[in-house]
Amino acid sequence: MAVFCRNVSKFAPKFEIGYSMKKIFQTFCGLLAVALMLTSCLNSDDNTSTTYNDTAIKTFTLGTLNRYLHATTKAGKDTVYKATYSANSYKMSIDQLNHTIYNSDSLLMGTDAAHVVCTVTTANNGTVYLKSMTSDTLHYFNSGSDSVNFSQPRIFRVFSSDGTSSRDYTVSLNIRRQAAGVFQWTEANAADFPKDEDADLRKAAEAAGLTYLCKSYVEAYAMSNSGILMESEDGGKTWKADKLDSDHSLLPTAGLASTTWVLDLLTDYVLLVGQSDQNNSAMTIWRKLADYDKDGQWVYMPLAEDNPYYLPRMDYVSLVYYNGSVLAFGSDRKIYISRDQGITWKTSSGYTYPTGFSATTGYKAAVDDDGNLWLADPASGKAWRGEISK
Repeated sequence: MAVFCRNVSKFAPKFEIGYSMKKIFQTFCGLLAVALMLTSCLNSDDNTSTTYNDTAIKTFTLGTLNRYLHATTKAGKDTVYKATYSANSYKMSIDQLNHTIYNSDSLLMGTDAAHVVCTVTTANNGTVYLKSMTSDTLHYFNSGSDSVNFSQPRIFRVFSSDGTSSRDYTVSLNIRRQAAGVFQWTEANAADFPKDEDADLRKAAEAAGLTYLCKSYVEAYAMSNSGILMESEDGGKTWKADKLDSDHSLLPTAGLASTTWVLDLLTDYVLLVGQSDQNNSAMTIWRKLADYDKDGQWVYMPLAEDNPYYLPRMDYVSLVYYNGSVLAFGSDRKIYISRDQGITWKTSSGYTYPTGFSATTGYKAAVDDDGNLWLADPASGKAWRGEISK
């Protein structure tokens, strides 16, 4: 039987090349499929984006605002001029619990509240609308461009990006009604007039036959019927003549008024004014530096001949230390201010009596713990509280 043998070695290279080409072709097809899938994804018409149902105003910022201010021309006529200022430094507080927005620091006096541009940002791209001042109509709010009338509180409504929820915020702008640093009176309840913290010392002095004056942190002061200045270091239990740098005949004997204030950590400044036979036109003034070493003495402050700014002689004087100066009220219905601890006294247009105050005798002036000035007329039962605008 013949055996047919075939040499297959010559076919081996063809077999190896064919197998390799097949693998390459499969790999190429796989990469092509992936590329087609990526291309399909990149060219997809699916524009779906994520939306949210929460609503909140995140920030509220004011822009450049207008001011209208009054002035007087050289001819003496009243005029109004326009000015602008950047209000983005005024912080707008956002109360997320009560849904209110407001500025604690009032805007400048004369600010035009009817034309305010503001910028509002929201959580997750919420849309803001502004409610009409006269109806429930809502108008789309173009943040940073629209002018808003804040002459009254306004309602801003925020809609969530998916439109399923909304929230209202009431926005108010506080504007100064007068310039900062201006003193003004407000009629107040007479029962709120500062209590007399020296009542016990006053009674103690009266029991000793003395006229009570005032107290420092280290001692109390009174005047005897014989014109001797007295002091007490034990709350009015005992009194003794105080030390003077001049003869006691120069002390005031009538129309006495006094006040004290802290000069430094260890020293109080005590000021005494009153009438004396030494001067028929001006009040006589003494002062004392009361320190904790108790070695101070009363010093006579003679009126310099070239000083035209003296405290005029008058009745019913009330003396208080207020806002870094001494104020004197008296029967001539003027308010005198001393900024140099009693050396010179001037009237100032910044301090006048409150409207409706008519008393010329028996009224009282005081300063409360909050630094407010008070004036009371016991005869009418009325009182006024004065403060400087901030």
